[in-house]
Amino acid sequence: MSPSPFDDLVDAVRAALNAKRTELSQRVATIEQALRAYERAVEFEIAEAFANEHQLKQPAARERAAQAALGLARAVASLPELSARVPNESARNAIQSPEPSEPESTPAPLARADKPRPARGKLVIIGAISGREKSGVLPAELAGDAEWIDTERDGVHAVGNLPQRIKQGRVSGVVILDRVVSHKHTEPVVAAAREARVPVAFAGQGGRASLLRAVAQLDEMRRERG
Repeated sequence: MSPSPFDDLVDAVRAALNAKRTELSQRVATIEQALRAYERAVEFEIAEAFANEHQLKQPAARERAAQAALGLARAVASLPELSARVPNESARNAIQSPEPSEPESTPAPLARADKPRPARGKLVIIGAISGREKSGVLPAELAGDAEWIDTERDGVHAVGNLPQRIKQGRVSGVVILDRVVSHKHTEPVVAAAREARVPVAFAGQGGRASLLRAVAQLDEMRRERG
């Protein structure tokens, strides 16, 4: 008896899904390998420092933590989901080339080689940076035109007439610190920005690296929209 067309279809679907699973397993294995290399490199530097401090025998040389971290960042940045979200080469390099001397792997290549350009209207940043100064977080050419809205302190009223200002063309872009701002505070802002074609980007808790990446994304969105 000849095989059922249903069976052929099921076999084809199973083969296609298994191929996708294999691709995923390979990506995960690459990241796991890079993560283990980073773990060993950090352990080596801890042991090395301890040996120096107590005049003990030095451990066998290994890859430095900064280099291992760079390998891990590259492995993560190569994920297709991130490749689609990071819009330009400079921002992608920022993820791929972290500097260990700055918190949150601040993207120095982005800050030096591709500083975002000021645009017409205010750059509005929604969210508080608890316990930190805002000065120095953004490049000087952007800081003067940036407006910070603290919804943590003032609640939903802090947003005020921002949606209306967006529709009037008085806002060049919006950055939302999505890890510290309630979704209900930003819903009207995002809706207004979508209607007015004003770019919106997200910057986690508002670290320097995240903010620079977000501003670079705004800049790229403006270029794409002409």
